[in-house]
Amino acid sequence: MQRELRRIADAIDPPPKRSRGRQWTFSEEIAGEILDRLAAGERLEDICREVHLPPASTVRSWAIEREPIRNGATPFAERYARAKAIGLERLADEVIAISDASCIGLNGEADNALVQKQRLQVDSRKWMLSKLLPKQYGDKVTQELVGNPDAPIVTRIELVPVAPITRRLPKPEAE
Repeated sequence: MQRELRRIADAIDPPPKRSRGRQWTFSEEIAGEILDRLAAGERLEDICREVHLPPASTVRSWAIEREPIRNGATPFAERYARAKAIGLERLADEVIAISDASCIGLNGEADNALVQKQRLQVDSRKWMLSKLLPKQYGDKVTQELVGNPDAPIVTRIELVPVAPITRRLPKPEAE
């Protein structure tokens, strides 16, 4: 119902068309600020909400595009990846800080809701770290073959002929 009313209202008085917005060109000064804040652990979306910074989609496109190396400077994509990795290390530090924080409520007793909140914060950060940095924070999965070190493991696949089973059906009795 609301969708239909919205369609009718838009037909009578169409909403204004959105402009494409400001076109951002790459700037070392802006890139440096963004990378410093990423390395400090801030999210790209939160950083790019500020008026003097480009949208997050523009920053991501800067990281994807191949830019020419100027004056021997490291390309933005490499610096972006390094800043994100440093930000993730900061996230790992937050896991310890949240775990060590007190869970005592205003009445001087342990606050169960605060304990659950901290557990959720720690678990979500641990999960994210295990997915984004699996070599450092993922579960270690190993496979081990145990046996006689002098005798190699032999795998043998053999085809063996098997005689088919034949069953004779009983003859139907005449009625």
